Amino acid sequence: MLEDLFDQLKLNGVYDAREYHFTQNECVTTSSANERKIYGRNDEIQRLIEFLKKPNVNGNVCVAPIVGFGGMGKTTLAQFVFNHEEIEDHFNNKAWICVSDRFDRFRITKQMVDSFGSSTIPCGSTTSLDLLERELKRHLRGMKFLLVLDDIWSDEWQQLLTPLQSAQAQSIKIKIIVTCRDPTVLRSIDQRNKMNLEGIDDEEYWSLFLNCIFGENNPENYSHELHDIGKLIVEKLMGSPLAAKTVGKLLECSLTKKHWKDVLENDLWTLKTNAHDIMPALALSYYHLPQHLQQCFVFCSVFPKDHLYHKDELICMWIANGYIHESGSTSKTMNDIGEDYYYELVAMCFFDEYEDGCSSGITMHDLMLELAKLVSHKETYICESGKDKEIYKNVRHLYTESSIDQGLVCETNYLRTFVSKSAKDMSAILNHGAFNRIRVLVIFDANMQEFPNVIPRLKHLQYLDLRETQIKSIPDSLCELYLLRVLALPCPQILPSRFHSLINLEILCMGAQFDMLEFYVNKEMGFMVAQLRNMNELRTRLSIRDLQNIDNREEAMKAKLKEKHHIKSLYLCWDIDTVDDDSKHDAEEVLEGFQPHPNLEELLIYGYMGYNMPNWFKTLQKLKKIDLACYRKCLLGALGLLPSLEELHFSKGENIIIECESCDDSESEMFPSLQLLSLDKTTVSFMGIPTSSSSSSSSSPTTLGRRKVFPHLQELTMYKCNEMNGFPWPICITLKELYIRYSPGMDNKLPGCLHGLSSLTLLTLTGAKIKTFDADVMATLHALCWLHLSYCNELLSLEGLQALSFLQYLYISSCPKFRSWCTAEMAKLRELDIQFCQDLESLPTWLHRLSSLKALTIRYCPKLLSLPEGGLPSSLENLHILNCDPCLVQRCQQEGSPEWLMIQDIPNHQIFYV
Repeated sequence: MLEDLFDQLKLNGVYDAREYHFTQNECVTTSSANERKIYGRNDEIQRLIEFLKKPNVNGNVCVAPIVGFGGMGKTTLAQFVFNHEEIEDHFNNKAWICVSDRFDRFRITKQMVDSFGSSTIPCGSTTSLDLLERELKRHLRGMKFLLVLDDIWSDEWQQLLTPLQSAQAQSIKIKIIVTCRDPTVLRSIDQRNKMNLEGIDDEEYWSLFLNCIFGENNPENYSHELHDIGKLIVEKLMGSPLAAKTVGKLLECSLTKKHWKDVLENDLWTLKTNAHDIMPALALSYYHLPQHLQQCFVFCSVFPKDHLYHKDELICMWIANGYIHESGSTSKTMNDIGEDYYYELVAMCFFDEYEDGCSSGITMHDLMLELAKLVSHKETYICESGKDKEIYKNVRHLYTESSIDQGLVCETNYLRTFVSKSAKDMSAILNHGAFNRIRVLVIFDANMQEFPNVIPRLKHLQYLDLRETQIKSIPDSLCELYLLRVLALPCPQILPSRFHSLINLEILCMGAQFDMLEFYVNKEMGFMVAQLRNMNELRTRLSIRDLQNIDNREEAMKAKLKEKHHIKSLYLCWDIDTVDDDSKHDAEEVLEGFQPHPNLEELLIYGYMGYNMPNWFKTLQKLKKIDLACYRKCLLGALGLLPSLEELHFSKGENIIIECESCDDSESEMFPSLQLLSLDKTTVSFMGIPTSSSSSSSSSPTTLGRRKVFPHLQELTMYKCNEMNGFPWPICITLKELYIRYSPGMDNKLPGCLHGLSSLTLLTLTGAKIKTFDADVMATLHALCWLHLSYCNELLSLEGLQALSFLQYLYISSCPKFRSWCTAEMAKLRELDIQFCQDLESLPTWLHRLSSLKALTIRYCPKLLSLPEGGLPSSLENLHILNCDPCLVQRCQQEGSPEWLMIQDIPNHQIFYV
């Protein structure tokens, strides 16, 4: 009967909840926690924290398994504890590894070794498991190591315990958290720390459910009828956090009684076959999606469970398959509409956002991926090596792990997407009639070196990705694929002569980055900027490099950048190492020839050797960011008149002159939208801004004369700046963050230049030659909360800082002469951190009066002999004293001593000498 009902509901008739719950899973996870708060798991969190903090009882390896059905929050719980501040100082190193159903001992061991950073062996090239395990045991000596093995599907993972347990046990503590669904994978493991994750209790689950629907809005503001219906729906969700999120987002779409009753009374609920089955809840959310989002969601099931989806790539595949259409009622492009679809599916919890520092995108929970397969009507298929005897006749999207048997596809006529990890017999395969109307082709095979000659015959092809191959040359016949929108290649050695014929290209990448075209000018190899002349649909970031190989303005104009209205970011770069003073290359003329479309929003110019900037600068009315690296004296004229400019970065400029008097209108604003100004190894002069003494007495604080300058500047960063002349410090009252690092040009201006910066909240001084602070100047910094002083070698005293009435965070590091505190307390201080101050002998006598102080850290201050006589403030929650005077450390650890009595009631205190 279940199968019949699924057929009726167009769910393929293949769903079996009993079989489903032990379907193997390969879902990408990292230690990054997506949830700010975890509902109903406080007891579990405390149990895990206690497990991680307590000593190991038997041996040097101790395991805590988290067991539960899909969607119960096993990974979320492990992430939360992995990042918990209470365990931060209990481990020297931590590693998070997603194991999944394809257990790979070599990969996992390598990831453990990599987590320790530096290695004595080339881990990236070695193929020896024994070598890796010996290196791992070397790293573990004397270490406290936390390892999370997420998503275990077989007992093979216990092979990993052998090298961990055989490591020299002295001073080693290894804690392992594993997550799994099937408890049978834990055979022979000590079960005392096992945690069975059940559904969340009713009260907490109701709070989670309401949060998923109403967010920060007060649920009490809505009718009691909705609450009553909601409680009936909650009874069907089995306490699953995943079900609460997906159904909650569905209910959020329409906060009406009718919509909620429709959800409650939907026939899909009858498909639930046991107490842990949440698939009907997920299917319910799917069937309430509009058709265009259903198509986009189902398409994602063409990729295997370990796939990380990148936004731009996924949207382009949707477009190629015809799932996105432009609307005459809006000016949005298909890419804009696709981005809306993408974020709608993320908001509805069909995707999970993913970021690990190196890459970002989305992943699909394995239950969601199973749902996508169930509702695909057999239009998506993943071919696994040696396991497939037939392919559905109506398959449209095909993924193969290895070479595919041509006989399997002989009866398919609807293929639109083909993704293959093997290039074996690729020409013969693509020559099959089943591939004639293919729209998307992706090949991941590092052994592929020859371009398949059959590809140019695929006239409907819109998306071609060969980045993961070793192809070096592109045939001229490729240029006949006029419908091609996306072309992603490894860096080819030669470009075909008719490359400019690909007039519909929107994404062209020749390297690793999908959203950037890096074009290196090399005429001998066919890389001439004229090849770009007809590609006016390009919408990637465009980087044109080696501009020293362009002779004149006319040659640069052949790129026709002015006609490329979708390009928002443009990088123009010279290789200065190949340009000599005798070169006939005219940088000013070449730059003038690269006039972009007025839609440009970001411009980077690197290695520029000219003096004047191009005339087209003033046409860039939408430009938001400029990054300029000049290597000679450079004059910037109307830069301050660009109305949309928000960020301005200068680097490696010998002498940059910014003219602020080039506008005839003396009442116009200069840099009207600028929020960030960054100077890196640059000498800058602002010309035409009158000094405060010559300005009108009636001027407002943000004006000099009648002209407003920097009316919205919020952040100023300076690094190794020798000079900064003519900058109007007195009028920067909107400035919130100021960073001055190793800038000798500021030594004679500090601290006086800070006077009147009343909006400043953060100040960082690094390498500044400052001895003390002027209280009159500090008293004008009404909003300053953060102060960071480091490597200020002349700093003697903090006298004057008592005038900072709102200072909350003070950090002092590597100031070798600092020894004297200010005479009065900084009453609002919440955190005080002192490090590597060799002359510091005492803490301030007024420290005990700081009623707001929460954290005190003192590290590597060898002359600090005692804690203050008045004691420590009762508000203190965290105290860390590391590698100060050994006698002080000993007294703090001696029970009953005055120092011990001072610190015993502080919740978190660590005092030791290494």
